[in-house]
Amino acid sequence: MKPRRWSIAIFTARETPETLTETIAAVEVACAGVPTTIDIVVNGNHALATTIAQTIAAAIERSADWSLRVWSVALADKALAWNQYIETIAPRSDVAFFIDGYVRIASDSLRLIDDALTGNSEAWAASGVPTVGRSAKRLRGRMQTQGGMHGNLYALRGPVVALLRSRGIRLPFGIYRNDSLLGAIMCFSADPSAHRWDAKRIAVVPGASWSNETLRLTRWSSVVAHWKRMQRQAQGVLENAAVRQHLALDRLPPESLPRTVAELVARGRAAQPDNALARLGHPLRRRAARQLALRRDWSLAELPPELLLERESAAAG
Repeated sequence: MKPRRWSIAIFTARETPETLTETIAAVEVACAGVPTTIDIVVNGNHALATTIAQTIAAAIERSADWSLRVWSVALADKALAWNQYIETIAPRSDVAFFIDGYVRIASDSLRLIDDALTGNSEAWAASGVPTVGRSAKRLRGRMQTQGGMHGNLYALRGPVVALLRSRGIRLPFGIYRNDSLLGAIMCFSADPSAHRWDAKRIAVVPGASWSNETLRLTRWSSVVAHWKRMQRQAQGVLENAAVRQHLALDRLPPESLPRTVAELVARGRAAQPDNALARLGHPLRRRAARQLALRRDWSLAELPPELLLERESAAAG
């Protein structure tokens, strides 16, 4: 039987080199014995991308199992980085894993996810579940009963990545809930006009998880970070309603999603003039709507990702 091949995308923008090194080390352990391409995609932080490339070049030995590349994306936006990964970076693989730069995955997580996809022909994607944080238990329970996808650790079948690329399915720039939108696309089998929502398109894998440093609200910086997260979550409420309008109600194809999240939410509000999305009763939701209405320069989104380091596996020569 032909051996499985994996690809792993690690997305980062603000993590320290030390945190990223720990993340990479955990990934290396998890993919031992499986031919794997690891791509570290740094968005909007060229200095960090350069530093991590130099750190890896100096400290990490070549492996017989995996090759590793470091990329710099010019604009600070995870959706843009994800799009560029799908468009031009992602190599051919049986399973493509997506991991946030600040999480340290458990050593068996990738194999458990691969096994879940291998054993479930209905699933287009698979997701790990959280085990740390104050809301982890509640979210983990909801995912296991209702389905869902968690942005810290999930995977797509290789053919699904190829489908996203060939059809030009991209995430709107600036969107916060990347995983929610992608999960919805999966559950509609990428065609809402022909398929009803099916949560079984995402295999939730209870044994696949990760650890990360939790916020300590006694520190001022953590308080600020928590406040920003609340604002992003308020924006996420607007996004989810707009995504529902586009996919579930209008049953439009995902490749016709607007280019930016501001356009997506504006279109959703115009289509739903009498609902909570338009009324914006919550103060943070009103603030999120005002922030989205501000014009943002997306011109750097046209620049291709820059390859800063390529370390081939020892098996490749």
